[in-house]
Amino acid sequence: MKRIGIVGGVGPYAAAHFYRRILDLCPAVTDEEYAAVILVAEQIPSRIDHQLARGPSPLPALEEAVRRLCVAGADLIAIPSATTHVYRADLLRESRVPIVDLLLEVAAHLERADLCRPLILATEATVALRSFEPLFSSATRAIYPDPHGQRQITDFIYRVKRGEPSDRTRAEFTQCVRALLRAHPDADCVVLGCTELSVIAPAVEVAVPIVDATDVLAHAALNYRADATSPRTNKDELEVRL
Repeated sequence: MKRIGIVGGVGPYAAAHFYRRILDLCPAVTDEEYAAVILVAEQIPSRIDHQLARGPSPLPALEEAVRRLCVAGADLIAIPSATTHVYRADLLRESRVPIVDLLLEVAAHLERADLCRPLILATEATVALRSFEPLFSSATRAIYPDPHGQRQITDFIYRVKRGEPSDRTRAEFTQCVRALLRAHPDADCVVLGCTELSVIAPAVEVAVPIVDATDVLAHAALNYRADATSPRTNKDELEVRL
């Protein structure tokens, strides 16, 4: 089995949750059957602040994390952060191994599942840059929260970053998602496009599928094939929560 390199610190709770999902999704019975994982957690400046022109570039710290993973023997790299994928092209120049494209994997899953009206819940930077949209099919029309709804989503993201994924936070997030769906009845799914949201989302129950970017990335990393030109998600194994 290939060694999966994880860029941590983007943010730390999201990276820890991603590693947990790697373990959950491995068809392992004994210790040695789990995926081999190397995790490097640098202190990385805010990607959100940099993309919104209010903070320093995180690229040097991200490049250092990628170099350390390559030296440590990673066979592929996963970055559990949609916002950080803005820097993926630059990081590929530093990497000797493939970097799974989270944005592409989410877009490919939506197309396979015939979901074309996704409600995108993500950081304000990902929303401002419309980072997912260039990879969507021509039939897909992304839906975003209004400014009030986006402020609520941003608050939940930073609650997780502060280490506050409490039962109360999870319950309030569930109510927020339900309210957003009532405001956008044409949405046919919810995309958890920020991996911090994945930490507080397991208990969310709504009437449309939830496409969790963390799970999409975990499946893509676990199903990576050395002969593939790009790590891709196995359609039959991808879990979609209803």
